Amino acid sequence: MGTGTETPNPPEFLTEYYRALEEDFGFQHKWIRMDYHFRDVEEARQSTEFFFGKELTKEIKDNHWSTVPECAGIWWKHL
Repeated sequence: MGTGTETPNPPEFLTEYYRALEEDFGFQHKWIRMDYHFRDVEEARQSTEFFFGKELTKEIKDNHWSTVPECAGIWWKHL
């Protein structure tokens, strides 16, 4: 639901999918924080750049994050 954000901020290309899970298929959901913890800002930058790209590593440096916020979504359906 978003890396580098403290509250859910899913990428635009997934919003219709998430809507369909709930409205069309009857799933419920909640979000939880799943932050990444590093020794320092430099380790956070080095460890995340290959996967999340330069935009997030710039945010890590600008915000002095040794803990990178991450929001994860969980969907379920009772049968």
